[in-house]
Amino acid sequence: MEVQRTTARKNRKTTNYMGADATVYDEIDPSVTTEFVGYDKLETASTVTVLTSETEIVEALSDGEIGTIIVEETPFYATMGGQQGDKGVIRTADGSFKVEDTIKLLGGKVGHVGKMTSGMIKSGDKVTLSVDADLRGKTCKNHSATHLLQKALREVLVTHVEQVGSYQDAERTRFDFSHFQAMTAEEIAKVEKIVNDEIAADLEVRTDVMTVEEAKKRQALWRYSVRNMVRKYVSYPWENFPRSSVVVHM
Repeated sequence: MEVQRTTARKNRKTTNYMGADATVYDEIDPSVTTEFVGYDKLETASTVTVLTSETEIVEALSDGEIGTIIVEETPFYATMGGQQGDKGVIRTADGSFKVEDTIKLLGGKVGHVGKMTSGMIKSGDKVTLSVDADLRGKTCKNHSATHLLQKALREVLVTHVEQVGSYQDAERTRFDFSHFQAMTAEEIAKVEKIVNDEIAADLEVRTDVMTVEEAKKRQALWRYSVRNMVRKYVSYPWENFPRSSVVVHM
């Protein structure tokens, strides 16, 4: 039991980045923020603002070390709204860092968590951040499928169906919803057909920047996902027209 307690305390200190027990990220200057630029590109140049090991803020990470890199601008999407964070590589002329997870930290920071695979990266270095495009693309498709599924469920089971959770990565999507009884085999078949038909239709996708109020006017199926006043909304012609829906990439 004591071993379990010790392990739990260690995990809280090193991995609970959103919780009250987090320590390695709590020491970061609150003025440090990260701008997400990954809606329009999957590679960008930026500057390292903070480096951490698993336990403390450091000035550099060397070959083989595990840590977190924070930069001024990033194309890496952090885990939010059920969609899992991007993976990829951060490089300099002197080092390479494999990003194994991207996490959203308090205060508008984005943490790139992973391992140095060669050389060294130092605080203040100019770096090139490259998202794994194949993984991002597959994950986004599964995120879109989640919203197509929500729309289909509301058509088959009527509009009381509400999203209560979701999960998307490059391999699968999961959609949690409220309903007063288990779905029948016939209902499941109808939902599957609607979603598969819309996927096969290869619907046009449009990206818009709007406020929450503007999105509400379009009756977008996003209301459990909005956290800021301005978001990028990816729209499919299925919401305001006979076949329409709106998907949010947060």
